[in-house]
Amino acid sequence: MVGSMENNEAKTDSGKQPPSIHPSNNPPSPSFAHSLFHSPIFPILGSLFSGVLLALSFPGFGNSSLAFIGLVPLMFAVQSASGKKAALLGLLAGFVFFLISLGWLHNLTGTVAGVALKASALLGYAVLALYCALYFIPFAVTVSTCVKRWGVRSFRTNVRLMFSVTMVWVAAEYVRGFLFTGFPWNPLGVSQYASPALIQVAEWGGVSIVSACIVWMNTALFITLHQYSHGIRAKQYRPHGELMLGLLPVALSVAYGLNVLFNPSPDSESIHLVLVQPNIPQTEKWDRGKDQQIRDTLEALTKTAARLDGIDLIIWPETALPDFVHHPSSIQSQGLVAGVVEEGVPLLAGTMDYIRSDSGSVYYNSSILFGTNGAEIAKYDKQHLVPFGEYVPFPGLMKKFTPIEVDFRGGTESTLIPLQGKASFSVLICFEDIVASLSVKAVRNGARWLVNQTNDAWFDPGSQSEQHLAHAVFRCIENRVPMARCCNTGVTCIINAYGNVTRNLEPRTSGFTANEIHPRPAGLEKTFYTRNGDAFAKASLLAAATILFVLRFKGWKKKS
Repeated sequence: MVGSMENNEAKTDSGKQPPSIHPSNNPPSPSFAHSLFHSPIFPILGSLFSGVLLALSFPGFGNSSLAFIGLVPLMFAVQSASGKKAALLGLLAGFVFFLISLGWLHNLTGTVAGVALKASALLGYAVLALYCALYFIPFAVTVSTCVKRWGVRSFRTNVRLMFSVTMVWVAAEYVRGFLFTGFPWNPLGVSQYASPALIQVAEWGGVSIVSACIVWMNTALFITLHQYSHGIRAKQYRPHGELMLGLLPVALSVAYGLNVLFNPSPDSESIHLVLVQPNIPQTEKWDRGKDQQIRDTLEALTKTAARLDGIDLIIWPETALPDFVHHPSSIQSQGLVAGVVEEGVPLLAGTMDYIRSDSGSVYYNSSILFGTNGAEIAKYDKQHLVPFGEYVPFPGLMKKFTPIEVDFRGGTESTLIPLQGKASFSVLICFEDIVASLSVKAVRNGARWLVNQTNDAWFDPGSQSEQHLAHAVFRCIENRVPMARCCNTGVTCIINAYGNVTRNLEPRTSGFTANEIHPRPAGLEKTFYTRNGDAFAKASLLAAATILFVLRFKGWKKKS
């Protein structure tokens, strides 16, 4: 259509009259698609639309299929943009995505310290969303550069485009997961946590390989729609090679997943657990006047649960005790622990811990296993601390923006915790289950099942607790180990080694649930991911760095 317009314009310019004034010989008007793509407002709308679609695909909204089309509007928005404009459009899409998907962060306001904290928390929420949005920029710039240089007519260069943008996206997610201590929240693959057949491939490449499948499919769809919208397919039929190639990894992943799900490894021993969910509001956890009420709630729930037959372990959530269990002044909490284990069941308690050293007091966010005689059997200190929640970076500048009174110190190793006569396990505290490397380290160290103790009351009600669960699902599949999740409030549940979730308690309710968990069989070979970690993501980072270098410095022009 565009070529026809150009020919007619050329004849008019040369002074030759058209052979007829019949309407069918008049120059056709630009198509709606052509007009839309060249509208100055379209790039902004496309970026906004992508941010919204991606956010809607995550837990809290639950439309996971939207992830497979969510990047397409952004790709159309940047297809002919300059590098600078593409970067800004990518930043806009990312900011909208994180602003919506991290919307639960605003619930932190009002939990402690009043109006001053509200303002600083909202500012921190916006800054975090903006920071995470930076990782959309390499993807947007790569799409813009590749489409302008190669077009979308050649199958060979289209495959190159699909590979390039997929590697760049996965690399950006991977870097976000470790840079500046890392914030690996909501990589694209996590949106598919409730699609067990699709995500079993995570045992090979982690959540990154699922993200890659989604981006690969988005790019194939973009190329196909681009060809139609620009008339490339209007003149003659062409096989949809790119679209079929885009579907291939998704289809293979589902086929692999179904084979795994229908042929599971045989169950090993059963461990019978009680998970206690006290549902203490965060405002009360900061209120010293509520300490005894918190202890009473824990005691009532735990002593009732301990009377059940065949219970091997009772688990409390993160910082369930309202004080430092080893502090000399914490007599009441020490008495509570001694009283509940007298019922004859070991207790895994989430607690703040205190150690006196020559240099002063040292504080930890810990998990301690107490035996039935009240003795401490094992202890794990949280390794990956939360900035502004457990410690203050640059304290001279930032201390006034956080309510925490002391800095916690991080642990240095994953603890293998024994359970008499049963398989040993390791603990992940709070958001440590979103850090894949910590689960890998625990399983390499001999853990045959995992426990996540967390306090999602900071952000409930909201989508945070479901998003938190979604990340934990991938830790189980990646390492083929089950996990028991015990929350103050949130999703208290059992996740098996294939990502299936068993939950019997609703969030924001007080109670306990008795479940059994089947540890990883002792002789079962560790997964590729457990043995090699983020090998796929690291390979993607190397590929992305090469691609960006070639595009920037070598040109990588399209060959005719």
